[in-house]
Amino acid sequence: MFPKTRSFAYQHNQRGSMLIISLFVIVVMALLVLTLNRLLSASSDTLIFEVYGLRAHQAAKTGLEVKLGEVFPLCPPGSVNQVCVDGSKNEPNACDATTQLSLTTGGLQGCSVNSSCTATVTAGTAYYEVTSTATCEAGDIVTSRTVTLNARAAP
Repeated sequence: MFPKTRSFAYQHNQRGSMLIISLFVIVVMALLVLTLNRLLSASSDTLIFEVYGLRAHQAAKTGLEVKLGEVFPLCPPGSVNQVCVDGSKNEPNACDATTQLSLTTGGLQGCSVNSSCTATVTAGTAYYEVTSTATCEAGDIVTSRTVTLNARAAP
């Protein structure tokens, strides 16, 4: 019914096609693996920058709080702090100096903060603009965040 010569001739003409198909599949799979590898690498880099950016933001907020504590010191009852004694509740001269912090605690390790302040008096009311810039470093990764806050001293 089916002659053997025809089936043998058909197989003979198809010799080597599996080799080409397998090479094509190997090349396509290798490209797919390389693409996925790049995606995972970029994703991990993004996560690292996000974590260090959050640390820098928290360090900048810490710098704001320190500077605000210098400009508006707490005055507990019986305080001998000159600012508290004269009843002004704020220290405009604290704005003259830049506050520098080098943080070494827990998650803020490797972060440094520079906080500055500008004071403006308008119609007898003091207005303060406090700016804090934090930089966090880990190896070759450096992130920086700046936070600004405006405050007003009650007359």
